Amino acid sequence: MRRQTRGYMQAFETGASAATLWRAITEPAALRAWLATEAAVDPRAGGRYATVSRLFGRREAQIERFEAGSRLQLLYEPNSDWPPLPDSALMEDFIIDERKGQRMFRVIGSGIPSDEEFAKTLVRLRTAWALAFAQLQLRLKDGTLGEAK
Repeated sequence: MRRQTRGYMQAFETGASAATLWRAITEPAALRAWLATEAAVDPRAGGRYATVSRLFGRREAQIERFEAGSRLQLLYEPNSDWPPLPDSALMEDFIIDERKGQRMFRVIGSGIPSDEEFAKTLVRLRTAWALAFAQLQLRLKDGTLGEAK
């Protein structure tokens, strides 16, 4: 029987263009500006996505869905920095959509077992994404990632 899993979501609205937000999650130089000290991206379905950051540690994933400008779905590989996921997989979806002339940018994570031993992992991911998105918003505002529109 499969275990129940939990997830997380972090989001913000911005006037930045969808193209700027897309670059922020798919271009290594842009990722290094707000999220990672190291980044490698093969931007296509089936491609590799790897980052090293202070907030998340080392993470490597396969790109499951790649809808240029709107959705990037990552399936993370097991990682020694994280507790093993016995019968689930950590996935994250980055979604960019338009709402009333603004862009909504979200990360939705899933696959964290609901067992108590994973509670700290879930809190760490939620907290890390809140901090990362705050940094991204600062970079969008100061123009580091391109003009906010």
